[in-house]
Amino acid sequence: MRRASIGLAFLSLTSAALVAQSTGDDLSARYARDVRPILESHCFKCHGPQKKKGGIDFSKTTFAERRLWKKTLTQVEEHEMPPEGEQPLTTEQSATLKGWLHGAAAYIDCAKADPDPGPPLLRRLNRSEYNATVRDLTGVTFDVAAEVGMPEEATGTAFDTSANALVLPPALMEKHFAAADLILDRMKPLTGASPREIVKAFARRAYRRPVGDDELDRLMALHAREQALRLPLKAILVSPHFLFRIEREQPGAKPSALGGPELATRLSYFLWSTMPDEALLSDAEQGRLADPAVLEAQVKRMLAHPKAKALTGNFAAQWLQLRKLDYARPSTEFFPTFNNKLKQAMKDEATTFLDKLREEDRSVLDLLDCDYAWLNGDLAKHYGIPGVEGKEFRRVALKPEWHRGGLIGMGAVLALTSHTSRTSPTLRGKWILESIYGTPPPPPPPDAGTIKEQKKGAEPKTFRELMAIHATQPACASCHRRIDPLGFALENYDAVGAWRDTQGGKPLDSAGVLPSGEAFDGLNGLKAVLLKSREAFERNLIEQMFSYALGRDVLDGDECALREIQAAAGRNGHRYSSIVIGIVKSFPFGHRKNSEGKD
Repeated sequence: MRRASIGLAFLSLTSAALVAQSTGDDLSARYARDVRPILESHCFKCHGPQKKKGGIDFSKTTFAERRLWKKTLTQVEEHEMPPEGEQPLTTEQSATLKGWLHGAAAYIDCAKADPDPGPPLLRRLNRSEYNATVRDLTGVTFDVAAEVGMPEEATGTAFDTSANALVLPPALMEKHFAAADLILDRMKPLTGASPREIVKAFARRAYRRPVGDDELDRLMALHAREQALRLPLKAILVSPHFLFRIEREQPGAKPSALGGPELATRLSYFLWSTMPDEALLSDAEQGRLADPAVLEAQVKRMLAHPKAKALTGNFAAQWLQLRKLDYARPSTEFFPTFNNKLKQAMKDEATTFLDKLREEDRSVLDLLDCDYAWLNGDLAKHYGIPGVEGKEFRRVALKPEWHRGGLIGMGAVLALTSHTSRTSPTLRGKWILESIYGTPPPPPPPDAGTIKEQKKGAEPKTFRELMAIHATQPACASCHRRIDPLGFALENYDAVGAWRDTQGGKPLDSAGVLPSGEAFDGLNGLKAVLLKSREAFERNLIEQMFSYALGRDVLDGDECALREIQAAAGRNGHRYSSIVIGIVKSFPFGHRKNSEGKD
């Protein structure tokens, strides 16, 4: 899912031009002539015929293995390979290897590649989707899942839409039976011309597609038992056709286009986290979604609807890790002005900013830096910004001396990446690598150790001083070289996001040097680095949203679709809607692989 590289983020224009000109024959010839000899002399010792560390054998790889070459490029650019203690690359060897790796990591002939929608998936509605769907289907507004004790989703993946984790164990099925009874107890009676018409209309909306006569006959057989609607309605509420998003098989081995109702379901759960409304379902049933103009019009309509707030609350909150703010517990001893009201304001700032980005269809690059913020009185006071009063959030034009604008100036991000009594450049740098670049560092080794919290009244040390001690440990140094420069640039923000110029009476040092050798200083320097790598940021955002929408990891076969989405976004000012429309119109979103065509 996370496939970009901080190394790739800093491609020079010359390298980019060389990549664009690379062909398969050219890469293959250069590999045999120039690259393989370098690998033989510097890499085969650990990754060759005799020893295959990490399962990698460079003696058997080909130029077409893009995923491996991307990983190798990152390690070479960040001076992790060859490792310390081994013979380093000469300047000429390094330039030759990196130049070829840039081409190999990016190479794919989209004109010849067969489009691939990825594996067919069977996905249960997750907890938030279930609640929203029940609300729109029945009109009940209470938290059904919580009331019957359904557990929170624990997917172990970046998003709770991942199909691999959305199964239905027996214990959860029991909760759904209890939920169905509770819903039927509290929903208003349904009306219609006849019991059969009532059940038919309810099943159509619940299953998100037309209902066949045979299905309806089976449901009405339940009605005949007691001459009551409760049994058929309960059967619908616990049916796999309601609890799962089922996409029916088509004959043949080739990928097939989704049917109208199936496409409508994908679209509504992507943008709204709930079932299609009547306008979308009607277009779907009449085949109008096959018209790209109609499909695009539906996307724009849905993005403007209040239900699209779910795209912030469910997608963006997970991508940017904003839900972790709920667990932030800054020490009132060190930060006496911090309270739950301020924490909520921080959360509301982030969600309001993201919602307005969607509503106003602004450039997603505003997430990196912009000259405005959405603030209320409490948060503006905390930030030291005058002239903002009241509880309501409003747009505020920013001045440079206020040190805000974009994600990294938001209190929510700064607080969720801090410890109880102090900042954490490591957590902040890790957040940038994960959320901005999509290149999370590996987990710390078991013997990495920790930095102890400072006690009140102890002789103060800046975190850079503490970190310098910690990073001398061999197990820690290599990762901290990637992580910490990014985090130290934010040291002027304390653990609750307030600006400061000193710590413990000492001036703060917010300068840093990236593994690539690029130096920068402070917030403005970091923003310049982020803007310089804005294409890598946008690519990561596209990959994350694509993964969320499809309920699976990004695969190599998605590369051509992802490139077209990003190219279209660039042609349209990087507007929010252009990315969403690009995903919806992509081949993987609109097609499924049938069982006969599975690998």
